Amino acid sequence: MTELDRGSDVLVVARAGETQDAILSAVAAQELDAEVLTDPDRVAGSWRSAGTVLVADDLAEQLVGLALPHREGVFLVGTDVARLSAWSAPLAAQVIALPQGGAWLGSVLADGASRVRAPVVAVVGGSGGVGASTLAAALAQLAGERSGGAALVDVDPLGGGIDLLLGAEQVDGWRWPRLSSADGQLGDLRRHLPVVDGVSMVAMARGPALDLAREPLAAIVGALRAWHSLVVLDPGRSAVPAAREALRLAARQLLVVGPGVRGAAAARQTVVALGLDRAELVVRSSRGGLPADLVADVVGRPVLATLPEEARLVDAAERGEPPARGARRRYRRAVANLLGELVGAEVHP
Repeated sequence: MTELDRGSDVLVVARAGETQDAILSAVAAQELDAEVLTDPDRVAGSWRSAGTVLVADDLAEQLVGLALPHREGVFLVGTDVARLSAWSAPLAAQVIALPQGGAWLGSVLADGASRVRAPVVAVVGGSGGVGASTLAAALAQLAGERSGGAALVDVDPLGGGIDLLLGAEQVDGWRWPRLSSADGQLGDLRRHLPVVDGVSMVAMARGPALDLAREPLAAIVGALRAWHSLVVLDPGRSAVPAAREALRLAARQLLVVGPGVRGAAAARQTVVALGLDRAELVVRSSRGGLPADLVADVVGRPVLATLPEEARLVDAAERGEPPARGARRRYRRAVANLLGELVGAEVHP
């Protein structure tokens, strides 16, 4: 890969060697253009125009000495963790340690890929039992009816398996234990996963709780984005590394708020505990519940949508009937409107 004109997708500042090879392999897998510079003194001309900047650990100190202007999208990459940490602050750069960060490197580059990739949405409950997993499944189900289908990823090892919500516990396909060693660049996973109503699922298996790491999650989400129209993540409410990675990967964070004062107060605590500084609220409406504007004031985040109460969903879940099938039309219409807000297109319930 040769040096290109200014404005390349990726600026790679790295000497020839294993780190440069790892970076360029990830760049090639995303079909991106890269400008490769081995001399930091030549970086200034491309510093602002490149989409993403990847700097090898052995050139970080020289780059800091140039006192380049601050910019977003700078990443330090390499195997020397101490050196990466030492120079990350002066460059305002995030650190990607190799080899364990290979999946994250792929995810970072995927975010800047020139081809269309599916948006990623995480759905979190402001408190227990507010229907966050049900909403995640319903969003995926309605998106699955569109061209390209949807993917639903379970990131909650204590949730019992989101495939139960879609009645897919007996459908053949890989679950998380089979995918937990995924890393780097993955291909089309659709033929390996359980699929219901156009939704490809990455679900937990029943059995011992899985200690899910963030690297396989990043690799799998990156692969799913290339082959679906929407990727919905259900991270649960824990602060385990995989759940935090799910929130980082999501372009949109939806926080489902239960009706009443207690639901809003719990949601506020969840925002603080999980660092949901980008969360948008989906408020479950009920008779005597707080108005949406007051919920926004209490939680400190904007309201994106409201959902009507839907008693049928409890029975539907027990029967293994997918929520978009088991709910009344008004709930389905509300979810369709929310999906339209997320994907920027009209969705018919």
